[in-house]
This record gives sequence, C-alpha cells and structure tokens, in this order.
Amino acid sequence: MGLFSRQNGSRDHSPSSDDGHPLEAGKPTSSDHHEGDYRTLTPEPDETTALLLSSDNPDINPYKNFSIRMLRRLTFLFLIFASLIIFLLLISMFFTIPALNTRGGNFLMFANMMVSLGNLGIALFVFNIPSKSERIVNLTMMGLLVLDFILILSVNKLRHFEGGPLGILIMLWTIFTAAWVTVCNHFVERSRRGLEERILGHRITQSRVRRSCRQWCSVMWSLVVFIVLLVLVFLIMLSIAVDSYDSRIAPPGQYVEVEDNLYRVHVYCNRPKQNETEPTIILEAGSTSAEVLAMEWLDQEVEDQGSAIYNYRYCYWDRPGMAFSDNAPSPMSAGMAVDALSDALNQIDEHGPWIPVSHGIGGVYSRIFASRHYRDIYGLVLVDTYHEQYFVDVVGSSGRGFGYWLHGFISPLGIDKQIGWIFGGRSSVDRIYGRSQSVSGKYNLAKFQEQVAARTFTRNEIAASRGILPLDTRIAVISSQDMIQNTEGWADYQRELSQMTTALTEWNIVEAPHEVWRDDEGRRAMSRAVADLVLAFGPDGQTDQMDIAEFEYLSAVLADRVQFE
Repeated sequence: MGLFSRQNGSRDHSPSSDDGHPLEAGKPTSSDHHEGDYRTLTPEPDETTALLLSSDNPDINPYKNFSIRMLRRLTFLFLIFASLIIFLLLISMFFTIPALNTRGGNFLMFANMMVSLGNLGIALFVFNIPSKSERIVNLTMMGLLVLDFILILSVNKLRHFEGGPLGILIMLWTIFTAAWVTVCNHFVERSRRGLEERILGHRITQSRVRRSCRQWCSVMWSLVVFIVLLVLVFLIMLSIAVDSYDSRIAPPGQYVEVEDNLYRVHVYCNRPKQNETEPTIILEAGSTSAEVLAMEWLDQEVEDQGSAIYNYRYCYWDRPGMAFSDNAPSPMSAGMAVDALSDALNQIDEHGPWIPVSHGIGGVYSRIFASRHYRDIYGLVLVDTYHEQYFVDVVGSSGRGFGYWLHGFISPLGIDKQIGWIFGGRSSVDRIYGRSQSVSGKYNLAKFQEQVAARTFTRNEIAASRGILPLDTRIAVISSQDMIQNTEGWADYQRELSQMTTALTEWNIVEAPHEVWRDDEGRRAMSRAVADLVLAFGPDGQTDQMDIAEFEYLSAVLADRVQFE
C-alpha cells in the first residue's frame, strides 16, 4: 500500500487512519510514478474550514450533474427559439408572414415573447445560483399568465382579435417558459443540496451559505429583472381585463370578410335604398373615426327637416385596424384598403351611385375610390383633406412611423388605457372609436402600416388615381381657416385640390377648426356641398358641365380670397 509522507519525511501516515475532515477522502493529491516523489496531505481543519460552506466552492458545482447540464442547454435552445420568433414577428409588421398574423395585430404576441425572452435570458445568467424568491416570482407570473389565457379564451372579441392559433400558442409558450424557469431553478437547488450531503455530509442552511460579491450582485439584479417582468405581466393582465369589459360594445353595422377571409371590416348603412338611382353618401374619416364623424354630423343632418340633406342615405366603414375592423396583413396601402372596401360593398350588394365625403387623410382614400368607381360617382366632397404631397411628407415621415410602432409596442401594457380610465373618465366607446382609440395596438399598427406604404405603394396609387379620374368629375372643397393660418402651405394644397378637375362646384373657406363639422357654419357648408352635387347631377345620369369661364372666374376669386386671408 502506498505511503503518505510530509515533505521533511519525519512522519508517515496511512490515509485510513486519519479521522480528519470528510473532504480529505475526496481531495486530489499530486503523485508521480518515480521514486522520491512526495504527496501532500490535506491540512487539518481549523478556523478557516467555514469557507467550505461557500456556494462558490468548486466541489459543490451543479454542472457536475448531467441532467443539470442538459437543462441548461435546453434553456439556451429555448432562448434561441424565442429570439427567432421575435425577429419573425418584427419582420411580419413590414411584410406579413402568413403563419404569423392575427386579426388584432402582433403587439400582444410580441410583448408575450419579450417576457419569455427576458425570463429565459435571466434564468441562464444565474442558472447555477438557485433562489427561492425567484421561484416565487415566476410562479406568480405563471398564475397571471394563466389568467390572461382564460380571459382571452372566454371572451369572444378577445378570442377573435388576440386568440387565433398563433396567439394561443404564444400565450401557452409564455406560460411554459415561466414554468420551465421555475422547474430548472428547483432542480438546480436539489442538485446543489445533493452535492452538499455527499461531500460535506450535511446540508448547508441558507443562513450559513456564503456567496461572493459577484454572486450576490447577480442574484439581486436577476431578482430585480424578474420583478420588473412580473409587473409587466400584471399590467398586461389589467389591459386584457379592460378589453374584456369593452367587448360588450357591439358594432352598429355588420362585419364583412374580405381578401379571401383574411380579415373582416365593419360597414354600416343607415337605411336600405329606396331605389337603384338613389345616391348614397360614403364617409371616409380623417382625424376621427367614421363613427364620430357620422354621429356629430350626418346623424343630425339627415334627421333635421330643415337640413339640405334631410333623409339622405349614407354608409361608412372602418378602415383595417380602425375601430371595429380587423388589422390587415402588411403591407397595407391606401389602394389595398380601397380594394377591401370595394370587396365588402360588393358582398353586401351596395353598388352606388356614391358621393364620397372625406376628411383629412380620408381624402387620399376617397380619391382612389372615386378613380376606381368613377362611373358610379356623383362627385367628391373634400373636407380639409390632405394633398398628396402633404400626405407623403407628413404621413410618410419615418419618425412618425417609429412613434406609432413604439406606442404600439407598449400598448399591451395599457398604461394610457388605465390612466384615461381612472383619471380621465374615458369610456369603452372612447377606447374603441372615440378620442382614446390611439391606446389600442390595432390602431397603432394600422397607422404604422399607413406610414410604411405612404412613400411607395400609396404615392403611386394617388398619382394613378389623378390620371384616371375624369376631368368632368364634380368636386366641392371645404377648407378650414385655422389650418390655412397655422399650417404652412395648406392654402396652396387646398387650391391644387380644387383644380384637380375642371368641374369645381365650390370652394368654401369656413372659420372652423380642422374638424370642420364641429362648427355650425362648417356643418351647414358640408351639407350644402353634398346637396349641390346631387342637384348638379342631371336626370339622364350625366353631370351638368360647368362653363370653363365660370370655373376660371370662381377659381380666381377663391384664390384671391385665400391670398388675402
């Protein structure tokens, strides 16, 4: 049997005769096969032996366990998978990947995947340092996510917008990752305790564990991040709860599936047609939703016997992502939206004749619609609408698009939604199609899509519509004096719109804000413009052409008025 000796060779000991610390049997010793080599004995236990209780002890390493190493590798693979899904979701906001689209937009899925990514990333960072507090936080997070899942499945509107196969799978994935991190933390704790019992002969209580400063910092920072993730999940749950409450508001019109059932749009008409030649006003909203424009203007005017448009028929729709309509796949240009409107009108057997009345940015959509249905158009009423150059410069701004994307990115948290509800007195109607509709992810994704396509697809579609629209198409232009005074170049833009065809019926500048109908004069001017277009349409179905000299005189007078004001 080999002999152990001190370096001075004065005493020999047999390792079996030692009753020293239990670690001696497992401590490696240096050896050599040549004569004269020495072995070094493990020092006798003394006051420094307490350092063996440190979790930094290399002998108490959970990674020595094969199952722990496999758990860590699987966690790393899950992290890569989550990163890939987030990347694909980001790409699908510009160009929709068929399998990665929901009818309510991608922002809630994006938020859930970010929670999953953060959970997995922090778990890997402190994988070999288990913590009971982290397990408690993750279990709480998992409970909130399960509650989100139940709400989405139980509410029809949420199931339609945020559910779908992909939304449900991502929600389940987020729940799974929270459970996975908890289980991994538990198994690492069990492995560490097993090593302590095997090596030290007893377990180290939490009060006696000594960790290095680096380990304490890692544990504290990871706990802080886990708590932040828990707060985010809690805010998401509150936002989903508010959406569940808002789902009680029913749309006034009907849903129509378009683009081969890819998404649906909401269309409303106030009454059936009395005959095939009866004109129908079709609204295109701008700064507000079509519901607000209809309620604040048309609902009152068509019921007022003294109004110029008493008993007129009208229809409106919500563009993709607005109010009650679903989000459309990306990219979504103005022309693509008009195609969806045409599809929806055809399905509900609405074929005109039409009087498009548009406001603000809605003028771009109305002009494209009129160019594609010019045979069924009585005329256009442009209420302080955007000129194509203004549309490209302002709506097509990359900063504006990034702002909408950023607002949509944080929209699942519902911070603006909660503040408006608690402190601002905002109602369900406000959040769906009223003054607070911008808090929804649907709205922000629609506006982001609008910006992305503004300088490419939509710009070309506007140019094409200008070339297609017949020159004898009657146009009435109503401009806001406030916009002319406060927006550089607005007067010139309105003048160019009035010269878009040779059949201008009127150009009225009213003392009103951009939402012209909120002023009595502006509301009456809009009603008169519609009525004049109907009266100008001859009994044979052809418009009464305006004399060229009359048109030039009217344009010159109105141009001088704009310049003077």
